[in-house]
Amino acid sequence: MSKFYQLLALLSSVVVIWILYRTIRAQPEQFSRENLSKSFSTMAILALLLIGFVAFLVFMVRQ
Repeated sequence: MSKFYQLLALLSSVVVIWILYRTIRAQPEQFSRENLSKSFSTMAILALLLIGFVAFLVFMVRQ
């Protein structure tokens, strides 16, 4: 990887970290234990539904 792309990746990661830092400082309640718990529960349900849907599609293709 050339030096330009390494520098660009480093600069991009610094910008992303800075934006996340500002967001957390401005709205710390977004990352409370209760909100994260709700988010992880929702993501778990969606992941299980997606796994089931993909399994259904695989069974449909095999027949």
